[in-house]
Amino acid sequence: MKILNFLKSQKEVSDFDLLPDGIFTLEQDGKISDVNSKVLEYYKTTRFNIVGKYFSDVIENGTAILNDIINNDTTVCAKAKLGANNTKNIFFEVNASRDNQNQRVFATVRNVTGKRNEQKTINEKYSAAQKIIDGKNDFLLVASGSVLSNLVSIIGFSRALLDGIGGALSQKQEKYLTIINSNSRDLSYDLEKLFALFQLESNKVEYKYKSFDLISLIKSIDRVYQKDFRDRKIIYNLDYSNLTQRDCNLDCEAVEYILRCIMDIFLRFSNLGKCTLNIGHPPVDFLKTRDFNANDSLDSEKYVLFEAKITDLIFTQEELDNIFDTYYNNAIKRPIGLKASLNILKIYITDFGGDIWVYSKQNFGTMFTFVLPLK
Repeated sequence: MKILNFLKSQKEVSDFDLLPDGIFTLEQDGKISDVNSKVLEYYKTTRFNIVGKYFSDVIENGTAILNDIINNDTTVCAKAKLGANNTKNIFFEVNASRDNQNQRVFATVRNVTGKRNEQKTINEKYSAAQKIIDGKNDFLLVASGSVLSNLVSIIGFSRALLDGIGGALSQKQEKYLTIINSNSRDLSYDLEKLFALFQLESNKVEYKYKSFDLISLIKSIDRVYQKDFRDRKIIYNLDYSNLTQRDCNLDCEAVEYILRCIMDIFLRFSNLGKCTLNIGHPPVDFLKTRDFNANDSLDSEKYVLFEAKITDLIFTQEELDNIFDTYYNNAIKRPIGLKASLNILKIYITDFGGDIWVYSKQNFGTMFTFVLPLK
């Protein structure tokens, strides 16, 4: 009697069986080596009937789905396939990961049969919205040339009139033309940055990686902006003396645009303050604390650190918390061009495997710190 009771006693439930989703443990060829109790519940079967079969025996196109999930880091909705009666028209959300060390694959399934139509509607709405967004971006990219060209004409002709080409101006005429010229330049800056952001967001930018001399690029940009800083009487200091590795293998035009964004921010938002741009190699400890792969001092020369400080520009804590969200509507209104510039910086820098941080405080100003890998 005691032996009979012992045989009837239930097997101890493991954490593996308590998991809320169905779990398959698979060999590399897709053969099922174990499942948890949730899988047995879904398929209304026993371990004996499922272990030893292949994933394609339980999920339609199972092998292809596993490859797609693992290679593309995605999730797939698939139809169950085991027992004509038990699993008819049952749909699972399937995810998977590979354990290379133990030569195994883990697949999770979640019953989404009742939500499939809802998901289909969501996908259709997403596709329609994406089509509208793509169309909008294409239109804006085409229209940007015409809009900016008209603004350049306004800026140029108003400047010419202020320089006396059309004859002597009255005090009131000069005042109004100065306002027109200034506002046109500000609008041109805002729209140019906004159109550039739209182009990046459209995913139609293809990077052209090539080797170039970073110091030569820095010098050429510095020469272009020196006159503007002098005319605006802005104190500007550039120091790249600590940059010892000058060979860079990124998209040269994108790196140039990053530096021009910084210079434009300096010019647009400096009045009587000071701007500094220090460029060098980051300390190894700096890289380690920010999750960059730097094991010794030699690795620091594989990266370049930019520290751009402007004393006249101050962000509130709320702005800092949302600084890389162009479309965040905060109480303190900032020019569209500033928001767009910061997002352009973020996209370019992270696309190259770098990162950017912003620090701002009263009586200090704002520091834009960003790191780029040289290759």
